[in-house]
Amino acid sequence: MNDRRIVVVIDRDEEVRSLLRATLQEAGFAVHCATTGESGVALVRAKQPDTVTLDLVLPDTDGYDVLRRIREFSHTYILIITARSDLRTTLKGFDAGADDYMVKPIRPRELRARVDGMLRRPRQLTVPPIVTPREPPLVSPRLRTFATATATAKTVQAPDPAQGPTAVRDLAATGCAPARGYERSYEHKGLELDCATRAATLGGRALQLTRTEFDLLHILLQRGSGVVTKAELVGLLGLVKRETDNPEVAPAGVRDPGRIIETHIGNLRRKLGDDARKPRWLKTVRGAGYTLA
Repeated sequence: MNDRRIVVVIDRDEEVRSLLRATLQEAGFAVHCATTGESGVALVRAKQPDTVTLDLVLPDTDGYDVLRRIREFSHTYILIITARSDLRTTLKGFDAGADDYMVKPIRPRELRARVDGMLRRPRQLTVPPIVTPREPPLVSPRLRTFATATATAKTVQAPDPAQGPTAVRDLAATGCAPARGYERSYEHKGLELDCATRAATLGGRALQLTRTEFDLLHILLQRGSGVVTKAELVGLLGLVKRETDNPEVAPAGVRDPGRIIETHIGNLRRKLGDDARKPRWLKTVRGAGYTLA
């Protein structure tokens, strides 16, 4: 059985496609290429890839439009690869639903690091499930330590409403799949996050979130009333390669990582209908970061 992860490359340039194919195949991926936006969307729909690399300049359509169309049916990780390096273009890409951004010329080591970083994000967001001995979680060996600790619990304490968002139900984990991790659901003021299906609803209405927006919301719900700094969010979300494991230290080479986070927070607020001046869900702590309102 072929269990290799799949990448779809959407790029008009034959040399770029060849470089991406060679680099990603060497890293163990099954690579499928498309030269136009239309064929790229069809290929993503057919192959259901783990990751997509997307050029913004395509012969038949705008790359942002391709990105938005993919987001209508897929939560795959999307890495924009383009010659454009201005901040406006970068932020527009994140706003359209991209998970990361890379400027040409392509450096193979950086490409592998960015793809690996995206695929590692869910593992950084996992939370040990609270379970009774009758429902032991099925976990991979590297997560068994957490499972052993929680499986010894005799009772499950009722959640305290004063402690922020409530984990409304615990679901048995089925392993360490990149897009899932430990599966759990949270509720906060009518906002519900189901980590098993990676679905978010507000008052029963489905929210169309990108992977990064979902993971960002997941972090804030996990932290509850605690403040999460912008530098910490950049590191936890894996938006750039880190030189240290300390989440409080801003990644090297990033002059203002907070701008990226501000864009994602702004997108989340828009989709939630939240007001930064009178927040109901996402609160900015000036000079510190973000927390739940």
